[in-house]
Amino acid sequence: MEYIDIFTRDGQYTGVTRPKHDPKKRGEYYRHVLVIMKTTDSPVPGEGEGLYIVQQRSLKARFYPGMWDMTGGAVMAGELQEAAAIREVKEELDITILPEKLKLGFERIVDWDDGTGLLLSVFMCRVDVPENGFKFDPHEVNDVKVMPFHEFLYHVSDHNDEDFCNGLKEIEKKL
Repeated sequence: MEYIDIFTRDGQYTGVTRPKHDPKKRGEYYRHVLVIMKTTDSPVPGEGEGLYIVQQRSLKARFYPGMWDMTGGAVMAGELQEAAAIREVKEELDITILPEKLKLGFERIVDWDDGTGLLLSVFMCRVDVPENGFKFDPHEVNDVKVMPFHEFLYHVSDHNDEDFCNGLKEIEKKL
């Protein structure tokens, strides 16, 4: 069973740790990470559109089934966000990211209608496309593609707000 730490909206640890899938109470937030992966052979910023590794979520996923999305997941109890980002990419796509290659893109708070939410850290890095294709966890991932930034942005904009998408545009300008 996976456990997560519970935080206040302003990021203070509450001292509560609980199973990841237990219902959250009003005012409770947990940490979540996403990783934006641009291919190492993409042009440098300002010299052309980048290519991004994007995964299609499992058709059985609890949230956003079958949608093209970034790799990510919950930060486990006691885990740092950077470690969670590296772990999620390894678990879902079998890609190893060195800690020094991972950079924080932006952070934001996501509030849900029930009074709970998540503290989101969006990381960015450049990675090589695996020579023998992608190996992925079929329980979490249905497919993996490399797509140009405009296509990546189109796919993720259907389930993310304008501010989030503007953050992705900033990442494209500097990664």
